[in-house]
Amino acid sequence: MNKLGIAFAIFLLGGLVFAQTSSTATTSVKTALRTVCDFAASLLGPAAFVLFILAGLTYAAGQFFGAEMRATASKWAMSMISGAIIAFLLWIIGPMIISAFGGGTYTVGASACSGF
Repeated sequence: MNKLGIAFAIFLLGGLVFAQTSSTATTSVKTALRTVCDFAASLLGPAAFVLFILAGLTYAAGQFFGAEMRATASKWAMSMISGAIIAFLLWIIGPMIISAFGGGTYTVGASACSGF
């Protein structure tokens, strides 16, 4: 068996731990979903904002240097903007999807999920 097959087998066996039907397992899964939902709701919005600001600063700072550094700074700024857009979309959509799996509720712009 190659390394990928071994890793896949370990992943499947590790998944069996979460495939229990006891109430404590259900509670721990719901707790984990709420934690991830709260993390996404409270941190991804400010992280997207900070990435937008850093992208602007990086682009502006790159304009003071030569052509090679200017091109590098532009690439960095575009990568930060792409990351900010993805973080913003996950901030809007992520908690809704997670709360739907866990049976909770989430309103857009709230800093936490509820109903778990």
